[in-house]
Amino acid sequence: MTIGDSTFFHAGIPALVNAVFQGAKFILVILDNATTAMTGNQPTPQVGIRADGRKGTPVAIENIVKACGVRFIRTCDPYETENFSALLKEADAYTRQDDGGMAVIIAKHPCILDREALKAQGVYRVRVSEDCTACRHCLENFECPALVYRGDLDRVVVDDILCIGCGVCGAVCPVGAIVVEKGGER
Repeated sequence: MTIGDSTFFHAGIPALVNAVFQGAKFILVILDNATTAMTGNQPTPQVGIRADGRKGTPVAIENIVKACGVRFIRTCDPYETENFSALLKEADAYTRQDDGGMAVIIAKHPCILDREALKAQGVYRVRVSEDCTACRHCLENFECPALVYRGDLDRVVVDDILCIGCGVCGAVCPVGAIVVEKGGER
């Protein structure tokens, strides 16, 4: 199950308390991009900036999760796909243990709508090679809007206008047809 950081602060905490109290065993991934993107990129409480721009006391997601009684808490950058996949497997194993419980992973990565954060992120050139088998795995399981099926070519292509050059999609293709090279442009 996933929840955004802003939604977690506004509505997810009571649900997490209830899940822990009831002995639920599932993985909760908190998508932490430190912003409330859906309503105008306001900072979340962990940033420590109030609505009027003055400094406030930062409220750490990890501390709240721990206070809710969760024992398995990890933070990882989801763009590091191998590490993130391994962490999901570790969390799954924990939830299946007899003495296991809730597992919370804080997927921490800056919001791609934040231009300053985007500048600090590496840029890659992404293309789909002729090796694409049109299996649509990338479309159905990754769902990046920059990956588009072209029926006339019978394969997936990258829409360069939508692609932000993050390079994460390179780990998704089962046949290695998505090619990621350093040095793209935004």
